[in-house]
Amino acid sequence: MLMLLCLLPGVALQADPRRHYMIHCMGCHLADGSGQPPDVPVFDRNLGLMVQSAAGRAYMVRVPGAAQAPIDDDALASVINWMLIEYSPTTIPENFVPYDAEEVARYRRQILANPIEFKASLITGTDGTL
Repeated sequence: MLMLLCLLPGVALQADPRRHYMIHCMGCHLADGSGQPPDVPVFDRNLGLMVQSAAGRAYMVRVPGAAQAPIDDDALASVINWMLIEYSPTTIPENFVPYDAEEVARYRRQILANPIEFKASLITGTDGTL
């Protein structure tokens, strides 16, 4: 029955953020977020620290796997918000404002050429403004 629904014109099945993660992110970041270091980052308990600065918020959207995922901006915002809660709930700032489609659309146009280098600059505090 599910297969039939997928083939019917005009029938859209909505995927929740966890399912989008499974389809578009888990291949590299793995189910538990352990990644494949050094090329694919680990989603450790410090992931929430990334969203404490404008550059870090942009980074979360601009990494190629996120920016180029074949999902709309609203779905990507939901996936990133889900990832933060799932992998780093204790480091999300108290004043955290969840991502929305507008913010994702703004950052998504600027895909990072070297996300590993950019992330390292965020950690060492040498990042520039976007």
